[in-house]
Amino acid sequence: MNPALMGLPAAFGLAGATGLNATLPLLIVSLLARLGLIHLAPPYDALASDIAFWGLLVLAVVEFAIDKVPALDSVGHAVMLPVATAAGAILFASQTGTVTSMNSGLAVLVSLLAGGGIAATVHVSRAAVRPFANVVLLGPPLSFLEDVSSAALSLAAGLMPVLVPFLLALLALGAMLLWQRRRSVRPSATGAR
Repeated sequence: MNPALMGLPAAFGLAGATGLNATLPLLIVSLLARLGLIHLAPPYDALASDIAFWGLLVLAVVEFAIDKVPALDSVGHAVMLPVATAAGAILFASQTGTVTSMNSGLAVLVSLLAGGGIAATVHVSRAAVRPFANVVLLGPPLSFLEDVSSAALSLAAGLMPVLVPFLLALLALGAMLLWQRRRSVRPSATGAR
């Protein structure tokens, strides 16, 4: 296993990225492993198989397309919540080194719950915001921004985990600035009535 991938920054980055896009981080990890840029310990090395790679590619394209259609967006988020949670748990566990076989234990449970919890929290947060964004026709651009953020977090986690905390802080700052801007614009819009 690549020591750079054994760190908590990579685990948190990948779990957070799956909350933004459930299949893209899995696809990126699969691609990086296939290119020999990262090495996954069993059972996670199955992500580099042909079946996993091509299956994840198809799922990523489907998720990407559904996420850009406001009428399908909320349904897609409901369907993808368990996928995002599972993907976050899998990628978090793969990076912390707690699961090296299919044996269970407290470390395995904590790792899976942490990764799944992070991914589910991010996914539910974005799913809650999206209906409002769709009303003002910002759903597709916001979805694209989420995809770019997910890809950036995944690549950073795979290739340079030390950047993950900085990217997460940047994403949090961006979200807070957008929230503050939304709140400052909102009173003036209601006052104009």
